[in-house]
Amino acid sequence: MTTDDQSGLDWRDGTIPVSRRFDDPYFSLNGGLEEARHVFLAGNHLPGRLRPGFHVAETGFGTGLNLLALAQVARVPVRFTSFEAWPLSRDDLSRAHAAFPELAPLAAELRTG
Repeated sequence: MTTDDQSGLDWRDGTIPVSRRFDDPYFSLNGGLEEARHVFLAGNHLPGRLRPGFHVAETGFGTGLNLLALAQVARVPVRFTSFEAWPLSRDDLSRAHAAFPELAPLAAELRTG
């Protein structure tokens, strides 16, 4: 595990950010995207509920993985509001997003927006 003293993060396997403040990984150690799809998308029945103007609100943006998973399946414009007390830097987001190459174009757009 590597440590980044500036960000308050430890990095498991070089790709999984772990908050030192809470000793908690930002996403599943065994498949973060699959977890987002199962818990966030399927657990809230989001793909079938999306309509133009649909608005999602969440607490704890983290790496934005829920937003990216939603953007990957959304076929209509969706509003997304999230609150994060300790936002990650753009560099930390980039490092975390590298674990999900299939989301690379969406993740790059998120980081520039």
